[in-house]
Amino acid sequence: MAKRKRDKIKEEGDQKLITLVEKLQNQIALQQDLDQTTLDLSDDNVVASEILRAKYSFLYSEARYRHTRFSGITNAITQ
Repeated sequence: MAKRKRDKIKEEGDQKLITLVEKLQNQIALQQDLDQTTLDLSDDNVVASEILRAKYSFLYSEARYRHTRFSGITNAITQ
């Protein structure tokens, strides 16, 4: 019984992790589109973009470490 509860908790954590990775992927894609149309990026925008990529990198690595499985449309974990 304890194993089932542990599996359920892991699945919930994995789902939250996948949701965060997908959200960051979308934000990075939007940021890249905006960066291409901006002539002069401010330092704040560059720093915010780097922080966003660092968060994504960390969470993506954590998802791979946890062997997170996802069978949805996005390729968040299967890159």
